[in-house]
Amino acid sequence: MSSRPAIDRLLWDEGNRDHIAKPAVLPEEAEEVIAGLPRVNETYKQRLQLVGPTLAGRMLSIVVGAVPDRPGVYYVFSARPASRKERGMYEQTKGGSHQ
Repeated sequence: MSSRPAIDRLLWDEGNRDHIAKPAVLPEEAEEVIAGLPRVNETYKQRLQLVGPTLAGRMLSIVVGAVPDRPGVYYVFSARPASRKERGMYEQTKGGSHQ
């Protein structure tokens, strides 16, 4: 598990908005997870996976990557409901239960 990066802003375009719409995730939900206290894991290509709840309690898995030459700005590659395993790892890390 990685330490929390300084994510100041998410970069959205038509491509990533359309991509996360397939699993019925709204950009606002992804932003809620990022703004909260998600579990952060390093993935491939220097990307980060953040797993955490939305304000409504929906557990999501978000994959982001730093935008070159734009400190604090991250591009959203994917967002989907968290798997059972990811939810369990989040619960274990955060030491509590979430819906």
